[in-house]
Amino acid sequence: MKFSYDYTVYDHDVDINGVLSLSAIMRYAQETASQQHVAYGPLIPDLRKEGKAYILSRASVDVLNPVRAQKKLTAVTWLNNARGYGFTRFTEFISDGETVAKMSAYWGMIDISSRKPLRVEDTPLGFTPENEVLEIISPVRFRPSKDAVFTELGSFKVTYRDCDENIHLNNTNYPAIFLSFIPDMVGRYVKHFSISYHHEARLNSPFKVFMINVDGAYVFKTILDCGLDGSEARIVLGEL
Repeated sequence: MKFSYDYTVYDHDVDINGVLSLSAIMRYAQETASQQHVAYGPLIPDLRKEGKAYILSRASVDVLNPVRAQKKLTAVTWLNNARGYGFTRFTEFISDGETVAKMSAYWGMIDISSRKPLRVEDTPLGFTPENEVLEIISPVRFRPSKDAVFTELGSFKVTYRDCDENIHLNNTNYPAIFLSFIPDMVGRYVKHFSISYHHEARLNSPFKVFMINVDGAYVFKTILDCGLDGSEARIVLGEL
């Protein structure tokens, strides 16, 4: 079952170039999914009362045509391949009759107290998956070469402003952190983005950010203060 939700791009959701930011695209996609739950159930807050929470494992985004503030935008979302311990959720963004962005996200559900994964079949939904697959250029999975030499760029400490209800760095905030380490974003936008979340960055915890340029793509990784891999991301920029 596909679900559509309409937006007007807010002024505070555009970046320094006046185009809808990557973090905002991810937020709109997740809000559209939440609205599908509102329309057909179960409500996300009700799932939390049951001790359940969605968690994002990886995501890929293609931006075909950057949109600016006050533009009308329709997000169309649907589930695909929902079985076992996870599912894919696709979101297509349409403005003025054309597709302007696409997102693929692989989600799972966990038991909040134990952090253990839960099977999809154990949480009945009021809507059904679609067989349609949304083609996305940004790779779903990627791994830098083991011989790749990353440069340490700096560190980041997770604070109140960065967290969601799961008390960890909200998954939509990662793009802005990575982009802040790329010099001179004026006149450029994110054309392709991929990210894998390995271990969550909890409130008040610091992590280090590393980067390498591979074939024109900025490849990032984060290392938590405990030494575990936090995340890996790949960014390809386009010119406005």
